[in-house]
Parts: sequence; structure tokens; C-alpha cells
Amino acid sequence: MRRPLTIFFGGDRGMAFFLAFLVLTTIFVPMITLSQFWRVALSLVFVATLISGAFAIIQNRVLIYFVVVLAISTLAADLTAEFAPAHGSSTIETTLRLVCLSILVIMTLKRTLRPGPVTLYRVMGGIAGYVLIGFTWAFAYQSVVQQAPGAIHFASGVADASSRQPSRLIYFSFVTLTTVGYGDAYPVHPAARSLAVAEALVGQLYIAILISSLVGMALQAKLASVGGASVANGSAAERSEEVKMI
Repeated sequence: MRRPLTIFFGGDRGMAFFLAFLVLTTIFVPMITLSQFWRVALSLVFVATLISGAFAIIQNRVLIYFVVVLAISTLAADLTAEFAPAHGSSTIETTLRLVCLSILVIMTLKRTLRPGPVTLYRVMGGIAGYVLIGFTWAFAYQSVVQQAPGAIHFASGVADASSRQPSRLIYFSFVTLTTVGYGDAYPVHPAARSLAVAEALVGQLYIAILISSLVGMALQAKLASVGGASVANGSAAERSEEVKMI
């Protein structure tokens, strides 16, 4: 099947743009209150990223269509929540975003850890995967908070479960992922505690496994190139000896 032009996943260099988008979202979005226009724009970019990644990486046609339908459903839920809040469901919206982010994490890691030379852009892809894990857990926390509003305690008050901008949950997710633990927010509900433990473990294991995998791939490629050069030099030496004998 012919691959279309993609936005973030068209090549390894696309990982740089993808990482830049994630970093800007992580740092600046929690700092400000987004207008309706920018919330819709972010939803469109999120859906476009998911669809382009599906076409670039997934080989199964049925799975591609599934991701496309899921992404469009997420956009529909976002637009419904924006323009018709009475008919929308925050739980469905959060669940769809959580599933989409999980798929995006898998697609990003699959492209980053595929066979081939290790480049700077692939390292950026690994970092993007790490940031995506933080976002995924933020929406996992939001799904818990929507069912139990006091599941996570914040020093300045309980996070708003109905907010479409879970800035404090994003903050809590990345603090947990990096195991910083400032003490101004902590899980109270058992489900939130289990998620926090799992995220802390993933945050530590991800870095160790990613670095070891990329280093191993780089060493394997280097050994392969050295072995190929040795074989070529050996063949050249044999031909030279044959000429001398003649």
C-alpha cells in the first residue's frame, strides 16, 4: 500500500517537529487558559498527528482504519464538548484521548526503535515517547478524578474534574513520571495511587531500556560496518596476492 505524505512521521526529521510540539504543549499549555479557538486547534493537530502516524507506521489496513475512526471519534467528542456541552460526555472524551495517546506512544516507540542507524532524530523520537507517556497518564488520572473528585489532593485545592484543561493533572503526572515529588500533590484514592506507582516505575525503566536499546543498536550498526569493511579489505588483499602470483 502506497504511503501518503505525513505530517510528523514522514521521516526521522519529523520527530524534531513532533518533539517541539509536545514540549511547547507541556510547558506553555498548563500556564495559560486556552480560548475555544486554540482548544479546537490543538484537537485538530492531535487528530492529524495520530492519523499521519497510523499511515506511516502501521502495516495492517484494518488497524489503520480503526485508528482513523478512533481519531475522528475523539475529534467529534472534543467538538461536542466545546459547542454542545449538554450533549457531551467528559468521561467518553477522556477515554478516547487516553486510548489515542496510548496508540501514539506505541507508534512513536516503534518508529524510534526500528532497525537502522541511530540518529539524533531517533533520539528525539525517544524523548517524544517519554513526554507522551506523561500525557497519557495525565488523562488516566483525569478519568479517575472524574469518578472520584478527591482522588488526588492538591495543596491549593482539588483539581477540577470537569475542566477540559487538566493543567494540574499534567503537572502531577510529570512530577510523578520523573519521581521529583515536591509534596504539594499526592494521590489519595487507591486507583490513583496504583497509577502513580506504575507511572514512577515506567519513568525509571523507560530511560534505562531506551538508552540501552539505542546504544545496542548503534554498536551493532558500527560492528556491522567494521565487519563489512574488513571483508572488503580481505577480498582486496586476496586479489592482490593473486595478481602477484601471476
